Amino acid sequence: MFVKILIGKLMGKISAIFNIGSGSTWPGHIALKTDKKFIEKIIKKNPHLKIIIVAGTNGKTTTTALLSHVLNKLGYKVFYNYEGANLLNGIASILIKKTNLFGKINYDYGVFEVDEFSFPQIIDKISPDYVFLLNLFRDQLDRYGEVNTIGYRWFQSFKKLKKETIFIVNGDDPFLFFNAEKLKNKKIYFGVTKKSMKLKELTHDIDFNYCPNCQKILNYQAIAYSHLGDFYCSCGFKRSSDIYDFANEKINYPVKGLYNIYNTNAVLSFLKEVLKIDKFNQLLKDFQPVFGRQEKIFYKNRIFFLLLSKNPAGFNQSLRIIKKILKNKKGNILIILNNRIPDGTDVSWIWDVDFQMIRKNVKNLFVSGDRVYDMALRFKYEDINTKNFVNFKEAIEKIIKSTKNDEIIYVLATYSAMLEVRKFLVGKKFI
Repeated sequence: MFVKILIGKLMGKISAIFNIGSGSTWPGHIALKTDKKFIEKIIKKNPHLKIIIVAGTNGKTTTTALLSHVLNKLGYKVFYNYEGANLLNGIASILIKKTNLFGKINYDYGVFEVDEFSFPQIIDKISPDYVFLLNLFRDQLDRYGEVNTIGYRWFQSFKKLKKETIFIVNGDDPFLFFNAEKLKNKKIYFGVTKKSMKLKELTHDIDFNYCPNCQKILNYQAIAYSHLGDFYCSCGFKRSSDIYDFANEKINYPVKGLYNIYNTNAVLSFLKEVLKIDKFNQLLKDFQPVFGRQEKIFYKNRIFFLLLSKNPAGFNQSLRIIKKILKNKKGNILIILNNRIPDGTDVSWIWDVDFQMIRKNVKNLFVSGDRVYDMALRFKYEDINTKNFVNFKEAIEKIIKSTKNDEIIYVLATYSAMLEVRKFLVGKKFI
């Protein structure tokens, strides 16, 4: 164990020194190659460590960072996989980074966001104290499959967990709520206020619109976005009345967008129910968006506002943020579409994004990435003009020439594209 940890720490240092990432996966990859039970052994050596797992299609990184932020403010020692490396090798790497050479971890909490597909595999390695289930949306169909497939694998794996594990579940997601109710573990449900659910009808990015109990089409009293909302069915299945939406609280939400109200309420419900905390705003204060999630980067006297947008539900939420910021004004937008392994190779999902909502807000629309022409064709059907560049660096230079000092450039990018853009603007590879 000593040698594995030492080698892992050295690999992390070498990675940082030569600017080839932050050592977020290599150390863990090597450790797991030499010892498949490396993670279990580290966890066993640290029975005091409370483990929190955060899962969901969208919002994992922000929720993990926010949860760590508030726990730190409460005086706990916390570490998390802040690079977003959410596979087994990423978790092994952060454990190597935070342990001493003898496998001891001097922290109170370890908070891990996990990849949807790898979640059951990670459950086999780690028996968490708390599990956050944020949402389930269609994403990377070529790798994950439909939401039902992912959800089924999740809840099958939960049968292996200890009965003391507590679940913090999005009660506005009918699939998650229905299946969580079957668990014998304690559940804490969070959601948003009905006042926040402003959609009048289901949008075409919906991923789940039938009752999981009787398979009839679900009805909604109010809709937040996609299939999230105040749902009900004639069979009696409906949204729980026992849900934390903090309707009577004046919360200063630290990040824009309805989806980030969900993320924040997930954290607040944990604070309220588990830690018995009811004073929130001071804890939320000073939280900064994490890389690529409403992150602002200054480059050549321009403000690049990065919005990770990798599936229909998430992309539509990014567009709503831009629309809300611009209001009746026009802005400069750069969309970068890649179809690499981290993004999913199937880009057909772009036809479920509601680009019409920003039609009146487009001043300059630049499109780039590996599948630039797929996205350009998508906008052609919306009758929105684009300027197309295969090379995103060229697109950035052109959009700079089309804007003035201190003007905001909104960048909506898939995962691999966001990492590339960030490396170009900041000058350092993140993962």
